[in-house]
Amino acid sequence: MSKSIKQLAEGFYELLNNGGDLSEVLSEDFVFGIMPGFPYGGDKNGLASSLDFFEKLGQHFDFWEVVPLRYIDVDDSNLVVTALYRTKATETGRDVEMETVHLWTSKDGMLNTYKHYCDTAVLSAALDHKVPQ
Repeated sequence: MSKSIKQLAEGFYELLNNGGDLSEVLSEDFVFGIMPGFPYGGDKNGLASSLDFFEKLGQHFDFWEVVPLRYIDVDDSNLVVTALYRTKATETGRDVEMETVHLWTSKDGMLNTYKHYCDTAVLSAALDHKVPQ
């Protein structure tokens, strides 16, 4: 039996926060929409590009945790999640906690798109305004 989009998103957060294999929930053609102004912002097309984003991001932060707060079902293949990002910038030692909203879609039992919204100025300040692109 295939998982619901909520179960897939919950799986994503669990894998991300605990170092698991994201390919368990992300499709091969996954599109990861990262806000401009966020480190390495822009659309990442395909699973490999999405995984590369996390590898690059990890070079600038001691850890990265997503704390889901609310799951809002839109329909069987669309989900909105409100969450907190918690992290610490490696170079500056600054702690960050900020709100975010994630828009998810699923297709054929896998997550296939993601778009997030957050206050990128918070991360920019934590990185002394040296946001990697």
